[in-house]
Amino acid sequence: MRKYIADNRLGPGDRLPSENEVAAMAGVSLMTVRRAMSELVAAGTLSRVQGRGTFVRSTRVRTESTILGGLGQTLALQGVTLATELVSLAEESAGPEVAKDLAIPVGTSVWRLVRRRRFDDVPAVREVAVIPRILAPDLDQVFSAASDSLYEVLSRHYGLTETQEEQTLVARPATPEEAADLALDPEAYVVEVTGTSLSSNGTAFDRFEMVFVPHLFAFRLRTTPTADPVDVRVPL
Repeated sequence: MRKYIADNRLGPGDRLPSENEVAAMAGVSLMTVRRAMSELVAAGTLSRVQGRGTFVRSTRVRTESTILGGLGQTLALQGVTLATELVSLAEESAGPEVAKDLAIPVGTSVWRLVRRRRFDDVPAVREVAVIPRILAPDLDQVFSAASDSLYEVLSRHYGLTETQEEQTLVARPATPEEAADLALDPEAYVVEVTGTSLSSNGTAFDRFEMVFVPHLFAFRLRTTPTADPVDVRVPL
């Protein structure tokens, strides 16, 4: 496969032949081709797009997890543009986990906003933001995913300007909903960044969850010395 890419001068984004075509060209079984493709996807050489085929992977986008603000603003610093789709924006009641993170009573009315980001029509990120409705009462009327930054809307309309984030980054299997939204194989892993956005007065106004397609991104984390305990979670 590597020789085919080199001999045909394929670059990032170029589509490869189907698995059946590769098996015929190489004179090997379809199972062997599938295993080779899977290994190259895992290594970051290729990427699969459900329903479209297998492609030479583009260079990983470097994202700074610790920069404040929305993902679009963060990647714009590198000249990367994301196309955004609004999957849903609906009112719901806060469950125990959301209520704890946002310091609100269980059952409080919140907005749940789900967006999907794409690189060149390839699904790359699934974002979920949960915001107390009392802090942004008419968010469903003033926010447009196609043209607005959520953080700019929250700051401009409601005075909710982020000054601090608390984040957790983990790698885990994709849920069925995430796999469908991001065109991933059912057994695929994702990188999840979850956290809470805080305003200058310490008000928690956004509980966010960003799910990244791993082979499209390289994450850079910065730390400062702290006396706080480190939470290390080891799977059983």
